[in-house]
Amino acid sequence: MKSLLAHHVLYYIVLAVPLVLLTYWITRRFSLHKMKRVVMKAEHNYQQQIAALQVQLSGKVNMLESMVEKLQLSNQELNRLNEIRSKFMSIVAHDLRQPLTSIQGFTSVLMMDGVQGSGNEDQLALNNILKATDNMNQLMADLMDISMIESGKFKMDFKHFTFNQLINDVYALQQVNAQKKGLFLVRYEYPHDVTVYADRFRISQVLNNLLGNAIKFSPQGGRIELRYFLQDGWLVCYIADEGPGISYAEQNKIFQKFHQADTERSAKKQGWGLGLSIAQEIINAHNGEIGVQSAGLGQGALLWFRIPVDPSAFEI
Repeated sequence: MKSLLAHHVLYYIVLAVPLVLLTYWITRRFSLHKMKRVVMKAEHNYQQQIAALQVQLSGKVNMLESMVEKLQLSNQELNRLNEIRSKFMSIVAHDLRQPLTSIQGFTSVLMMDGVQGSGNEDQLALNNILKATDNMNQLMADLMDISMIESGKFKMDFKHFTFNQLINDVYALQQVNAQKKGLFLVRYEYPHDVTVYADRFRISQVLNNLLGNAIKFSPQGGRIELRYFLQDGWLVCYIADEGPGISYAEQNKIFQKFHQADTERSAKKQGWGLGLSIAQEIINAHNGEIGVQSAGLGQGALLWFRIPVDPSAFEI
């Protein structure tokens, strides 16, 4: 009896094992099939998202390419307009200087010889004409310089010269203008000769510009100081005045092209606002630095520049 029971148990066990294995295999296969469908669906959704992103990206790329093309066209047009402006400035400055020079020459002759029967009023009128032509010639010179700067033709003629003598020449010229306005122009001599390697004409242009501004905007009876000295291989020069001063906001702008400080608006305009911009270009071409200091409106101003005695020894 026991053996028969054991035989039936073994039989059912043998029969159950394949059924269990079959059930497990069917369940496993169904699970795998379900997982595969989930994965395929996820992959399909992912591909759809990728395709949508590619479409969006393609649209963005096309839009960016269109913007780049428009920007290139705008830059080309801007460059063309800049070239036209530079040529126009050069032509105007060049063509106007010749008749101005003729007017200036004839006026000088009339002033030296005297006009028959002319009185003080006639002489005063001739003097005003001469002053006006001087101002116009200076304006034309500034336009020529800016035109050369923008076209890359603004070149320096470097030579060795004695800076002390240059200071003497500039001082003699500006001293006359200062005396006419009742100003005290004080020059502090350096005890030794200072030889620099620079463009003498352009450095004199910077000095005349800085001194001319100081004279123009200093009140009658004011004092203007001109100093220069050597410091660690640099030639340092500064001009201090007792004029209207410069606000802090304006100090960051006065070297920009065509800029004129607010303090100048009460004075009669006689320039383009190019002088300091040209001066900065000249000093930069010498590997130098130029700047301004002022405690504020009504506190006067100090404009300075420095250039290396030997520009090849410095890289800024």
